[in-house]
Amino acid sequence: KRQPFYYFMLDVQKKHAERGKRYSLREMPEIASPLWANMGSAEKKKYEEMAKYMNKQDSSTGSLKTCHGLDFEVLEKEQRVEASKEKMMKEDVRQIIKQALLKNDLARKNFFLIHVNYFCKSNGGNSQPRYDAAELAILEFSLQDGLGRGMHTIMKLDSLPYGYMYEAKTHTSATHDLPLPPDTLGTIRIREAVVEVIKFVNCNDSDICSPIFTFDDHIPVVRSVFQEVMESLRSSAPMDFRIYSLSELLFHLKNATHEHAVTTATSPPFASVFLAESYLERGTFDYAEGLPCEIHVENDRVPYCSQTKIRGWAYSIIRSCAPDLGIEFVEGKHEPECALPTPQIKILDDASDFTATEFSDRHSNYRPMTAGSSLNLNNTVDSVATSYKDEFPMIRDIRRGKGRGNLL
Repeated sequence: KRQPFYYFMLDVQKKHAERGKRYSLREMPEIASPLWANMGSAEKKKYEEMAKYMNKQDSSTGSLKTCHGLDFEVLEKEQRVEASKEKMMKEDVRQIIKQALLKNDLARKNFFLIHVNYFCKSNGGNSQPRYDAAELAILEFSLQDGLGRGMHTIMKLDSLPYGYMYEAKTHTSATHDLPLPPDTLGTIRIREAVVEVIKFVNCNDSDICSPIFTFDDHIPVVRSVFQEVMESLRSSAPMDFRIYSLSELLFHLKNATHEHAVTTATSPPFASVFLAESYLERGTFDYAEGLPCEIHVENDRVPYCSQTKIRGWAYSIIRSCAPDLGIEFVEGKHEPECALPTPQIKILDDASDFTATEFSDRHSNYRPMTAGSSLNLNNTVDSVATSYKDEFPMIRDIRRGKGRGNLL
């Protein structure tokens, strides 16, 4: 028989999963026990009644059902699959950092960050959450070169799922405050945007994209948006896209730079992934000049802009890790212009291989990866923004070309 605590564990596990943190049932007792111990009898009653009800169910089928009629064995199998994916993700991130160290290329290793704002969250056809994208931004950066290529777009959407207008109004008014469908400001649909993102990160013409990192509780949003687009492109070759935890990346990256520091480290490594996540949650650069797009400057929602998010994350990671490698900061690349300077310890030039260099064309320009794109693409700005008027080029403004990785 299942005890009330078991159902409480499942509830806590589900809430963590909605925030992008997935734990196996083996890990849940340690997480849920302190919460259960502090609960009153009135709070526990819900789970006691659930256990009583479920234990009375007819067991002739040999399996228990949830209150929604779902088979517990199927549910637990899905949870094991998710836990396995989580484990593989963590190992993959460790290997990425390890390989960069072996190649002595950690400072020059490029990482991709992504953020997607959405209008509302609804139920998809497979009982999974579905998100209607409102804005998308992606950025490439490295510790040595700072901010590199980037793309940004506001989405075009004709309508919302039936019955979700109130939820969309509530969510958007509390966050990005972009106009709701059918009055959206964008000209690019999410399908076209995701295709351009795949081209942006898939520089080797392989079926495996480079990992894309986002904040932990935002992983389900990005994965859902990508998965929906991939399912609509079934005629295309299968694509393995990896949406990974940003705090997991920072945790291992900071440990690596601290361990291989060429000078006295300005800050200690993070004791856990949760502390790395807390560091990113600070929003140190939420109001820094030059991060948001012009639309969010005008509607006074700068911290919620997708450009603000990814640039702020990149600057935060660079501020934490780059000083360990003796990298000299350049305004607009390693930190926002007009920002308070990051404390740095000066070292001799011959004591470090990690001296900031001028951006190469690879970091200053981008063209779509194929000439077969159906987008109508025009000239864009020629560098990463140093003010809100120099925001990332809109995806609709990117023109076709033979080269890759060049902003026009």
